[in-house]
Amino acid sequence: MIRMLLIGCFYQTIELEHALADIERSGIDRRHILAVGMDQSGQPAPEALQSDAIEMGAGWATAFAVIGVAAGFGLAWGPIVWGLIGTAAGFGTGWCIHRFRHRGGARSGRAASPPEVTVIVQCPSDKSDAVRSVMYRCGALSVGTNRGP
Repeated sequence: MIRMLLIGCFYQTIELEHALADIERSGIDRRHILAVGMDQSGQPAPEALQSDAIEMGAGWATAFAVIGVAAGFGLAWGPIVWGLIGTAAGFGTGWCIHRFRHRGGARSGRAASPPEVTVIVQCPSDKSDAVRSVMYRCGALSVGTNRGP
């Protein structure tokens, strides 16, 4: 008899509990089912926030530089100086906007997604289609299959 490994990814919701119960009811022994909660810190690394702030500053700097150069043709100091002033002002504006939006991540009002759980089921190949359909019916994000030893 060929054994199959089915791996499904779920959010940790009541549908996951229904899936586990339905898989057991389909004849798969509990010792052949493994559910592993994935660690989710929810906070991006500080380096990522720093990089995003620089990217946002660079984008705003480009926009303000173009405006400064265009306006500089009619102003006293000329387009080069006003382009540099626009670049500095734009970078500062973009940097500050990013920092203001991302300080105090929990207060930002964004709802965090529920933690993910990976479910690994070892079953005979003749029951793999039934287990796969249970997983999809109960809200699996994705399901993968691998032939066991």
